[in-house]
Amino acid sequence: MKKHIQIIIRKTASLSAIIFLLLGCTEELSIADFAEYYKNYEQEIRIEGLLDNNNFANSIIRVDRTILVTDTSLYNGRDDNGDWVSYTDENGNNRWDEGEPLNDDIGYDFGGPNDEPEGRGNGIADAGEPHVDDYLEILPQIHDSTMVSVILRETESQIFVAEFFWETQASEFDVIFGPGGPPEATASNPYLTYHYGAYIPGPEYAQIELNENLEYQMVLTTTEGRIITASTDIVGPPINISWESANWLGDTLVSLNNNYAFMNWNNSSLSAFCAVYMDEYFTDGSTRDFYGSLAVSIFTDDSTGLPKFQGNFAGIPLGIYQVKFESVNEIYGNYVYSGLPLRDRELSNWRDQDDNVVLGALGSKTAIDFYLRLTSPNG
Repeated sequence: MKKHIQIIIRKTASLSAIIFLLLGCTEELSIADFAEYYKNYEQEIRIEGLLDNNNFANSIIRVDRTILVTDTSLYNGRDDNGDWVSYTDENGNNRWDEGEPLNDDIGYDFGGPNDEPEGRGNGIADAGEPHVDDYLEILPQIHDSTMVSVILRETESQIFVAEFFWETQASEFDVIFGPGGPPEATASNPYLTYHYGAYIPGPEYAQIELNENLEYQMVLTTTEGRIITASTDIVGPPINISWESANWLGDTLVSLNNNYAFMNWNNSSLSAFCAVYMDEYFTDGSTRDFYGSLAVSIFTDDSTGLPKFQGNFAGIPLGIYQVKFESVNEIYGNYVYSGLPLRDRELSNWRDQDDNVVLGALGSKTAIDFYLRLTSPNG
């Protein structure tokens, strides 16, 4: 599974004032013009952690420094690390001609499908193009790799469980350029994959199995001697998958009703959050990202008393899909579903030794994987 990362932006200006400015004028403004609103801003730590109950080796603790969108030392509209690639001048006439590869020189400010993007094929690394102010430039400057120790313990007994260590390529996520980009760029390179740094379990702890009946505590020690802790329960896996008129063939759920039906399932734990991921599966065993979202249960199953989920698969093209249902416990689900509002510190379960709230959340996840074959009843 590809994990995603979000950059937190501290907002101190009045939202109503910003909306008024946006609606009341048409002049293009630089975000640096709002620097006065943020002059008293102090950078903070944000910690996001997930314990993986399927594969402990995939557990991860991200420690980042919050940043401002007005920080022009980061967002400077330049290719600082030299990885932007201009068009390929195949005929050597020192200009881009239709049919020559654009590479990263796809332009910016995409309008409609018939509009020419500004800066397309101009030989200049423009802000908004791939590899300009991208994650390769930004992430290393916000990651905090300086933790003295990152230790997992059982909360009640304080028994040591595992130690986490910094890894520069702990996980990855995709960024897609399209469908707004030029057709040739969308077709040839719709995804850019970025790796990011985080703390992961040492290899000697990779096979550890977490206990759903226990609570676990993560303890971080900073270079200044600050102790930051959070505790989380361990969520159970999704269960009771059902689809009317569908049958299981091994690990594949086969539907013969043109996919116009609902799939139902429960979370085995009392969590109202379940992430859903679908990848298109091809005959050579390769996959392509198709869909992903966080499902939220608002119903309780009358027969089990467990959270009830329902997925609407109407309109999805017939074929084979690799599906993952991933239960996420309440604390982390609420944190993500809320949209990460920084003012609502109650969403965070991280505290330092002085009981000060630290941004972020520590949670747990457990997944099940299967294949879904959507087949026409008419053959």
